[in-house]
Amino acid sequence: MKNIYHQIAITAFSLSVLKAQDSSLLPSFGFSEQTTGLLAGRLVGDTAMDRAWSSAILYKNDFNPILQEFALQGRTHLQGADGHSKGNRKTQGHFEAADRNSPSRDESFLGDDVEIRRARLGFKSKWFNNYKFDGMINLDTNFQPSLYGSLYDLYVSYAPSDTFNLSAGKTKVKFSREQETSSNNILTFERTLLANALFPGELTGVWANGKGIQGGWLYELGYYGNERHKEFSDLDGGRIILAKVGYDYSAQSGLESAVASVHFMHNTEPSYRGNLDTSPSYTESYAITNEITQGRFGLVTEALFGNGNGKQSDVQGITILPSYFIAPGLQLITRFQYAASDDKDDLTLPGRYENLSTTGLSTAQRTGDKYLSSYAGLNYYINGHKLKLMTGIEYSSMEGTGTRPDFDGYTWMNGLRFSF
Repeated sequence: MKNIYHQIAITAFSLSVLKAQDSSLLPSFGFSEQTTGLLAGRLVGDTAMDRAWSSAILYKNDFNPILQEFALQGRTHLQGADGHSKGNRKTQGHFEAADRNSPSRDESFLGDDVEIRRARLGFKSKWFNNYKFDGMINLDTNFQPSLYGSLYDLYVSYAPSDTFNLSAGKTKVKFSREQETSSNNILTFERTLLANALFPGELTGVWANGKGIQGGWLYELGYYGNERHKEFSDLDGGRIILAKVGYDYSAQSGLESAVASVHFMHNTEPSYRGNLDTSPSYTESYAITNEITQGRFGLVTEALFGNGNGKQSDVQGITILPSYFIAPGLQLITRFQYAASDDKDDLTLPGRYENLSTTGLSTAQRTGDKYLSSYAGLNYYINGHKLKLMTGIEYSSMEGTGTRPDFDGYTWMNGLRFSF
């Protein structure tokens, strides 16, 4: 993987040197009047901010029969949190210091209180009009042992039309509407408890998807190894099969956008332990989703189900996420989530950020069978989702049984999200 990124950097540097030294050589590399991008010295956009972000596009020429586009992509998400529950108080910085040596923690920090939630860098490209080759790595900003942390995704796609795309490689398995939405674009700091509990991670496999069929139908079908690995999976564990079908009913409803879908995921070997993390504990998982937008208003609703098949109890829950732009660039976000398990204490408090406020509680005492959470926050968009400021407060409670105490607390979060 390191060699791949080294070759990309060398190629980009070589092209820039050629441009500077002898412009007569450039046409052989596809530079022409139609070419835009940083290497061609032609940034695009109506504003200075648009042109600054377009500098991530190194080369773009739709008339080149070989390479149509090559661009960099990346993201940096910074955030901090302060959690409280039943008189306990713990800041994000103190949390990091206490757990710095824990093998289950891989966060990086700026100072004591600002977490580098995500840092990724990669590329995306389009070849021969119908092929895409994209990839990103997770950066280890602690430099332990280097800046390279792990392979986030790397895949090639054959995409002749919107109705049919066929891809192979490593990718994020997008089960549930929350996981379908990029971390750059999610409206809250973190996804919900069940969306994370059912999420199988970034896996190696093959998948096909399309949209716009017969006016509005969409689909996805994927087959993956369930081993969560830092690079490509060895396929030593079980398999995950993902199937989706949905319909865009915007035209029928008169709304700006309206999409409903049903997701099904089958895991042949739940709880399989890879070298990065463990596969979810559920044999079958289901999601029923609906998302609408109209003017300033948006609403996402989702019902989730997980079948433990004897390895753990069944779980179910619902999420409701309304949003409203109260002023240009300023959006009010609210969210309600409820989750429950059929058996006692088969839900665990999310690692972020409720555990910040559970000082003195054992691991067993952080479990329960009914979880309730409500969130309210503001997002300020400086350049859309590419650069935004976020603040929010979340109240959550977990109902335990027996001698385990109930949990209730709230977490205040602030952050910045940057992507290109």
